Amino acid sequence: MKVFYKSAVLMMCAIITSLSFIACGDSDNEIELSEKEKELQKINVAYVKNNVIPTYKTLADQTILLQKAIEKLQESKSDADVTNVCNLWKTSRQYWEWSEAFLFGAATKYFIDPHIDTWPLDKTALENLLNNEAMMADIENVVANLNNGLVGYHGLEYIIFREGRNRPVSDITDKEFDYAVAVAQDLALSCCRLEAAWAGMDNITPEKQGIIEDAEMEPEDNFGEQIELAGFAGSTWKTVTLASEQIIEGCRTIVDEVGNTKIGAPHTGEDVNYIESPHAYNSITDFENNITGVQYALYGKMGATSPESLSIFAYIKSVDSTAADNLQKALETCIAKIKAMPKPFVSHYSDPKVKEAMDACSALDEALLTAQQALRK
Repeated sequence: MKVFYKSAVLMMCAIITSLSFIACGDSDNEIELSEKEKELQKINVAYVKNNVIPTYKTLADQTILLQKAIEKLQESKSDADVTNVCNLWKTSRQYWEWSEAFLFGAATKYFIDPHIDTWPLDKTALENLLNNEAMMADIENVVANLNNGLVGYHGLEYIIFREGRNRPVSDITDKEFDYAVAVAQDLALSCCRLEAAWAGMDNITPEKQGIIEDAEMEPEDNFGEQIELAGFAGSTWKTVTLASEQIIEGCRTIVDEVGNTKIGAPHTGEDVNYIESPHAYNSITDFENNITGVQYALYGKMGATSPESLSIFAYIKSVDSTAADNLQKALETCIAKIKAMPKPFVSHYSDPKVKEAMDACSALDEALLTAQQALRK
């Protein structure tokens, strides 16, 4: 972990929000926080502690379990173990989709998002890979440098699912097993890095530390610490308010992607093949989980069904109740419209209900923009 601050005093000063002036390092370098900034700083810290880190921690836990299950499947070659692998794929993917509400930070800086979640799968390139004896002989070392369209969740999806069903183990070749094990190991490594880059290497399990250190891919940032120290020298966020706005920006980014790209590209005919999770028939679940992740980000805690007292939503409510009420209505409507789309999406992307879900995403984005403007008051 790279240390961005000159002294432990600097790292501690940002959390002493009860003081009007916060001394940072040198005595002549003092920063005054307004009452608004003190409140937002508490919210930002709670957002990381109660939402970002728990989501990435569980994601990393689940992908490690997925990796071990695939390794077991390779040995057993049993349909029961295929079922276990498919279930773990769906479980871990839920946490990933939730986390797309905060792709800023590690997921973007280290290119983890495109590396583990690019679709559609490049089937031609995969076939060429499986037939390349030299590359397959060294697949565990090669996998990290493969085209993004060959790895991550959708590489695994293609091996273990077909037309919404678990693939019979008898249909999976030995080379596909080798490939799946390597991809699963790479996926687990990526997710461990996400947790470490937000929580700090010292705050993850020894098993996860070992996975990262063996790959020599220790993250050079601690984004949780940077949000806590927003406004101080060295932080990505130059002010506390900008860090708070980033939470809403993260939500807007995924809402726009869900409405205009994930749903919109197939529905409008822009690209009818651009369908997420088509082999598992998990598309609509992915979309719903994305918006649920937005809910958790706004409400301040993973799994929250109502706003926490320390949350961006609660703050918006305190300064502009109309904006908050409209945001909550738009959020609930968006989730409902996505759930109402006929399944599987890969067979029904032209349905009129799909357009209703797109419109609901647009309305949610507008409500988020209004909330972001209220945050600046």
